[in-house]
Parts: sequence; C-alpha cells; structure tokens
Amino acid sequence: MSIFIGVLLIFWGSLVLYSSLFKMKQSNYKDNGVIGVSGYIEFEFLLKLLSRLPSGVIKAFTLFIGITFVTFGTIMII
Repeated sequence: MSIFIGVLLIFWGSLVLYSSLFKMKQSNYKDNGVIGVSGYIEFEFLLKLLSRLPSGVIKAFTLFIGITFVTFGTIMII
C-alpha cells in the first residue's frame, strides 16, 4: 500500500512541477475572485494574500510544493 501511495505522490508532484514550469502563464498567478463566495473564507483569503506577492515568489512556492510531493513519495517507497 505504501508503494502505491508513494507512486501517487511522485506522479502528483511531477504534475505540479510540469504545470509550474511549462504550463502556467503570468496571468495564472493572480487571483481575481471575491472573498466569501465559495464558503472557504480562509482558503480564499490565503489565495488573495499570495496573489499580492511577485510571480517569481509564487512560482518558487509552487516548485517547492512539487518537489516536496516527489520527495515524500520517494520516502514512502523506500
């Protein structure tokens, strides 16, 4: 079971890395939503706060998340 979860984490992290490096455009880093629409106020507030940062910082944060998923997947397999 841990091998399956590890492979899933590696696959998920690879997708995050691929989309962050090659697919995301400059306009994708900005949040244009209104706070309080979906009911997840904390999540919407966090996205609104992150959208104020420069796009390089957001891209680095996304890359860090992808690398973390790949690392945890590798640890789960080992």
